[in-house]
Amino acid sequence: MKRFSLDIKRHFLSRCFLIIVSLFVICSCATTKDNVITSEQKETLEIAEKEKEIGSAAFAKLAGKYGVIRDEALTAYLNKFGKSIALYCARQEFDYYFAVLNTDSVNAYSLPGGYILITKGALKALQTPGELAGVIAHELGHINKYHITNNVKIETKMNFFEILARFIAGPRQVVSTMAAQVSEKIEERLFIEGFAADTEFEADEYAGELLLSLNVNIDDYVAYLQRLEAKKGDASLQELDKTHPPMNERLAKLEVFKSFDVRTLPVSENFNNFMNQLNSLE
Repeated sequence: MKRFSLDIKRHFLSRCFLIIVSLFVICSCATTKDNVITSEQKETLEIAEKEKEIGSAAFAKLAGKYGVIRDEALTAYLNKFGKSIALYCARQEFDYYFAVLNTDSVNAYSLPGGYILITKGALKALQTPGELAGVIAHELGHINKYHITNNVKIETKMNFFEILARFIAGPRQVVSTMAAQVSEKIEERLFIEGFAADTEFEADEYAGELLLSLNVNIDDYVAYLQRLEAKKGDASLQELDKTHPPMNERLAKLEVFKSFDVRTLPVSENFNNFMNQLNSLE
């Protein structure tokens, strides 16, 4: 009887050991699988790093052209507001960065790597948080739809990503030279040529869909564009008018989003402080 009891105990302990080992192996495999980066994910991250370098070079040019507002509270609010919207975008392989360009010209620029620069003039024309959300969502549309990286080419006429692929393992000096070349083309696209009308319409559509997914009313963004349309011919809008399709055409395409019953962003004390800081700038 005693021998039988010992056999049962041994059998029981053996089974427990096997179960524990099996669980350890399963957990280890699951952990390993979760930590493995696929070749596709690796390529996405590598391309994102090169985009950041291109974007930072283009950012430096824009900052040199206009200057950047160095107001800590102002920039902090804009970044918190912008990043809260960017969290819902598909492209999460880089951080989004927002800055205010020191010019009264009304415009905004999205650059590779998640850089979004909005002019002081464009921000001063705002009246509600919903309008700011619309402006940011439009620029996020350009980035998430790859409008810049797919449209900007250099002398070789290769696609932006094909260029990056050739230099992906190259010396940093070569990559930096390439970044400078591409940033020049980005500047040319932003200030002289502008994007094709369909990309601007697509960015507006992206903004409408993004705001709708956040249950935010697009009416404020439409109202903002309507006020800009009413100022057509104003000196502050020359660059915007030159590089964008007619405002009335953009407004017509946004009509489809106005039929949804969603909330309007409230005007908060933080937003009022943001606007007061803006309006105090010369």
